[in-house]
Amino acid sequence: MELICNELSFFPLAKNSREVEERFITMLRTFRNARETYDFSHIRFPINYSEQLVMHGQTLMEWISEYNDPTKRNLILSWFKNPFTDELSEVESEKYFESEYIITSEAAPQRESPVGITVASIKMLPTISFDSHTFWRNKEIEISRTCQTQASNSTLEVHNICLESDITSSEFNRWLEEFYPHFISGEGMVRMYLNYGKYASRFTPTFLQHFKEWKKEDIVTFKYILRLMKDIEHFPFAGGMGQTENLKGRGKEGSKRINNKYPDGDRLSYSIEQNIVTFIACKGHYEFHD
Repeated sequence: MELICNELSFFPLAKNSREVEERFITMLRTFRNARETYDFSHIRFPINYSEQLVMHGQTLMEWISEYNDPTKRNLILSWFKNPFTDELSEVESEKYFESEYIITSEAAPQRESPVGITVASIKMLPTISFDSHTFWRNKEIEISRTCQTQASNSTLEVHNICLESDITSSEFNRWLEEFYPHFISGEGMVRMYLNYGKYASRFTPTFLQHFKEWKKEDIVTFKYILRLMKDIEHFPFAGGMGQTENLKGRGKEGSKRINNKYPDGDRLSYSIEQNIVTFIACKGHYEFHD
């Protein structure tokens, strides 16, 4: 999973090399937080390094080649990948090229042809911006979409991070709820999404099989199951979402209702022992330990 660099946030261009360095240090700190918290692997760059100006008369690649801190230089080169427009799927490419996009707010220091923000919208990913102007600190950036084959226009909101604290913002949490589930591919990413404070988590093979089936069959229900799993930290055996129940006579085990599917509905089954939540099943009515 990647963050998409908002190339327009190079504007306004830096006045000197020191200002370029400060912008990169801030971005690298923000990315490190995103990487440690939600497993973002790298930052996808919109164009070739050789073409991107960082200050008047100097491109990014020229600046990097002159940068005298090898550790930070290697971080920049290892964390940034380029370019992404050549790697779009056929469907994504069609969405990208069939329309024209522009940032709606006149407060933006640069508005024309936002490549990174557009691709982030198509790929359901957040952008990451340089802290070059207060506008790029907006946690959501609105763009207008004009389709060349249709008369109507539409507006899209793209989630954006700029500072380290943005990872814990309510806006980023909205992205987590809506889009992060699409990228979850293993136990580690589930744990990152749950972000439990007082519990560790384990998953039975049965639960993992059910979990994968839901993602493939019904992404809406899959997202709801994740919300139920998160709700366990605060409402493990009573209250909260999903008509929480504690199995009588077996105080360590509980369940939350996923749906009302005939005849009894599917429930999320789990146990909690020694501050470890063991997820047992998420299909069927009640499945618990022997």
